[in-house]
Amino acid sequence: MTRAARLRAAAMLWVTLCLLCAASAHAHTPSLSVLALDERSPGEFIASWERTQGIQDVSAAYDLLKPVFPEHCRFAAPRLDCGERGLSGRIGFDGLGDLSTAGMIKIQRVDGSTQVVSLTAVQPHVRVSEARLDTSALRGVSSFIWFGITHIWLGLDHLLFVVGLLWLLDSWRVLLKTVTAFTIAHSLTLGAATFGLHILPTAPVEAVIALSIAFVAVEIAGEARTKQPSLTRKRPWLVAFAFGLLHGFGFASALAELEIPKAKLPLALLCFNVGVEIGQLVFIAGLLALRAAARRTLQRASSLRFAMAGCYAMGILAMYWFFERIVAFMPDV
Repeated sequence: MTRAARLRAAAMLWVTLCLLCAASAHAHTPSLSVLALDERSPGEFIASWERTQGIQDVSAAYDLLKPVFPEHCRFAAPRLDCGERGLSGRIGFDGLGDLSTAGMIKIQRVDGSTQVVSLTAVQPHVRVSEARLDTSALRGVSSFIWFGITHIWLGLDHLLFVVGLLWLLDSWRVLLKTVTAFTIAHSLTLGAATFGLHILPTAPVEAVIALSIAFVAVEIAGEARTKQPSLTRKRPWLVAFAFGLLHGFGFASALAELEIPKAKLPLALLCFNVGVEIGQLVFIAGLLALRAAARRTLQRASSLRFAMAGCYAMGILAMYWFFERIVAFMPDV
């Protein structure tokens, strides 16, 4: 196999994995179910659902999402009894994937400490331990970093916006400036919204996020028609910063759903943001590999037709999301 063929195969494998991860996602916000475990006495917990995505009957959520606890624990909803060994072993959900793309288990210990674990359909189980004096902080860090990564990978509208930006970037220097501007912008609004300094309604923000994708698609199509550089090509960092502010509010809505205690909010915000950046950089690396493979294997005319077909598909999908979200928050008339 030639080097170009290997590169093409790797890029296509990456795209396939991304599509599989995004297939069950609903645009920007992944469907999230959250189970809280409140330890009333050592080894004895009361379970309650803080969020059950798409499940109206909360009592049925246990049967549908299928919580998993260590073998020595006895669970009869809502009571969980783990005895002297405590909640130590494998926990998670066997029902992730069909109803929810992501899940979280929030463990409130009797000593006042809190542990949050993040789960996905790809990784539906984790191991927890009672010996947490030295490792609880590390587990909290990894949980929020992983939640940030999965939020990006399941956020199809955010990924499409990144695709549109990269479409119009040709140099590493411009790419670095654009990614930095987008990171700074969404970090500012993510932090401000999370700490309650400036709040915008979630529904209109999500609608405008969809418009940001349509804007970039129009820019790409306009360049192809007029042969003149678009605003995004001339000032990509400006476009990335402007719309990055809006995307930051979208990220904040996901973090707000977790109802994190204020004392732990700064660390959670930092770790979530790090996860967002890791997920974004991995996606960008895959896009660059795909673009390199396309340039090596497709003729210029074929490459242009492929690009324009993708551009129009992106714009149509963005406008569908926009009208869907507008209708969702408009009052009935």
